[in-house]
Amino acid sequence: MTMFQKYMRVFILSFAYAAAMALPYIHFKFYDTIKMVTQTSNTELGTLMTIYTLMAMLLYIPGGIIADKFSSKMLLQISLTLTALCNVVFALCPSYTSAVIIWGILAITTGGVFWPCLVKAVRDSGDANEQGRMFGTFYGAQGLVMVCIGFIDAAVYANFVDNFDGFRYMLFTQAGFLLFSCLLIFVFLHDKTDYNVVAESKEEGSLFGNLIEVLKIPGVWILSVLIFCGYGLYVGMGYMTPYTTNVLGASVTMGAILGTLRVYGIRIFTGPLSGYIADKLGSSSKLMIIGFIALAGMLITLLSLPVGVSSNTIIALTMLTSFCCMLLYCVMFASMGELKIPVEYSATTISVLSLLGFIPDGIFPPLFGYWLDAYGSKTGYVVIFTFLTCLAVIGLIMAIIINRISKAKSAEAQA
Repeated sequence: MTMFQKYMRVFILSFAYAAAMALPYIHFKFYDTIKMVTQTSNTELGTLMTIYTLMAMLLYIPGGIIADKFSSKMLLQISLTLTALCNVVFALCPSYTSAVIIWGILAITTGGVFWPCLVKAVRDSGDANEQGRMFGTFYGAQGLVMVCIGFIDAAVYANFVDNFDGFRYMLFTQAGFLLFSCLLIFVFLHDKTDYNVVAESKEEGSLFGNLIEVLKIPGVWILSVLIFCGYGLYVGMGYMTPYTTNVLGASVTMGAILGTLRVYGIRIFTGPLSGYIADKLGSSSKLMIIGFIALAGMLITLLSLPVGVSSNTIIALTMLTSFCCMLLYCVMFASMGELKIPVEYSATTISVLSLLGFIPDGIFPPLFGYWLDAYGSKTGYVVIFTFLTCLAVIGLIMAIIINRISKAKSAEAQA
């Protein structure tokens, strides 16, 4: 593939991901509106995400096995089409009952099968020396497309006086994005690339044969711990916004602006940058070693800030902390190449890594909430950021181990 074809392929995959995630995470943009149209309480609305997250986690393993056995292009198109249909059905029947059913279906169409296919396709977009750039661009483009879709959704919604009409046509617009991404995948995405031809020679076995083989690979378990730490830190960064307002004394407006920039804005730049640096270093684990060390130092510094510190200091430190976190987040999966995990097991490996590595999504928010309730804001945040610092240290150890394994495997290959 030419360089243009590689990056076009990765951008299309990013576009598909951003469009697919618009409905399951719609409460990020239209929290009060979705509560109103479905006539739900805060607890009921939160239950939707519990249903979605738990079902997606249960489906990661079978989804990865299916993704390794069947065409990723076909599965992605089916997933995107069904997700578009979910948007249309929810627009026409915006009740809590329909939402429960739809969010359960979304766990399949945007989680269990869709995610392994997507990451597998990203890995197949470049060779072993380009994995950092492929994944970095993938995450960076996600941020850009998510911001664009968010602005367009808001514009469509605001164009209608009636909130129900605005919400309905906003969902129709999201369905249009999904069908457009489906068309792009049909035209531009191919299952076979220059970088996964080895997969053609794999032996056919039972559906669970791949899973057994993947679980036998020590590097998969090491990488799972690293992703657990890296993703846990990403989840923990969400608590920097209330920390800056409730403890450091920043205004709510400043906290909201900083939070938006940390979640979406920084990703646009850190994605490509982290990939470029990782490939220049010749190893994503080297970048993660640097990132974990820097992130631990930033968290310790953040805890030492006095109340009433200047706004410029808060902005600089919180943005630098988020920058270091996003550097790690954007290249975590790129280490599959360093560990020489077989290409034919990509999707199954991604499912195992996602199942184990994304556990923080389900346990960290209630854990952190308990600490804040039990210890109060000031002490609670000290406990949270101390815990995150410990995660950074564990992640650093895993990154060092991965780097040493990578060097050993490279030496064996040259011998």
